[in-house]
Amino acid sequence: MRLPHAGGGRSCPAASGLPLGLCSAGLALHHLNIAAGLYVHRAEADDGLVLPRQQALAGLGIRGDSVTWLGHSSVLLRLGGMTILTDPVLAGGFSLESPLPHRHAAPPLALDDLPPIDIVVISHGDYDHLHTPSLKAIAARFPKARILLPDGLEKYGEEAGFAAVDHPVVGETVVAGRARLTALAAVHGTRRNLLAKLDGEAYSWDIRIPGRAALFVGDSAHDGAVFGEIGRTRGPYDLALVPIGAFEPSPLVADMHSTPEDAALILAELRAKLGIGIHWGTFALSPEPLRAPADRFLAASDGHRRARVLRIGETLALGH
Repeated sequence: MRLPHAGGGRSCPAASGLPLGLCSAGLALHHLNIAAGLYVHRAEADDGLVLPRQQALAGLGIRGDSVTWLGHSSVLLRLGGMTILTDPVLAGGFSLESPLPHRHAAPPLALDDLPPIDIVVISHGDYDHLHTPSLKAIAARFPKARILLPDGLEKYGEEAGFAAVDHPVVGETVVAGRARLTALAAVHGTRRNLLAKLDGEAYSWDIRIPGRAALFVGDSAHDGAVFGEIGRTRGPYDLALVPIGAFEPSPLVADMHSTPEDAALILAELRAKLGIGIHWGTFALSPEPLRAPADRFLAASDGHRRARVLRIGETLALGH
């Protein structure tokens, strides 16, 4: 199902009720605060948010199916012998081509620590999801890796040096080895410019390996019609990766980002057996307290019964 871009041509969510001029000014101030690092919570991040490096490395040694949260929407999935990397932001240093927000803390794992990558999946083209220095480094280190991007963003995979670049439209499926990956809707869009103007698509990705069904939602607002249809037609899912952070200031970003409670609703609509909260605790994108996304997501999802949050660098073994 193809939906209009989140926000369409609006400057703010319609539900905010704020005048257009006030919304535009608020968004400009919000983006300045991000650029200036005013939302950084390093003291909170130092209190157990990041797994110590040796423990993170040990987690990569787990055999069998597993999921490793590398921070933000970067996730290492090892399913059925396939290794899939989502929205990788792993290369260090400053880049004019892909400027990043300030980090709350340094990640414990780097690209050189990862096992060989079979597939790279990109949800959309925002700088904190489509990071060209990371893509170039991955293509050089893993020349057999294949990359999947939303239609219209394929040039970034080609320019990074990937030999195999796929850019399906919504509803199309790509077969890569034992994996089948289907492009699905997300309530978001690409804003790959410093003015945050909408200029491309955003996808969710349905990932199927024999015996496993996962959904990767790199960034999205909540829409019950969208995720309800995905759940009805393609669920239930063994695993769903859902965004839970960067939801403040809500009058300005509610049409782009899910609240933790929204993410819990998405899990229910997808009929997910396990949901892991991503898109939080990594980049200083919003003013909410650092741990609020995790705490509220777990509370809204009946504690640990169906929802989990991981420390950055933590690996979770997936049962049968």
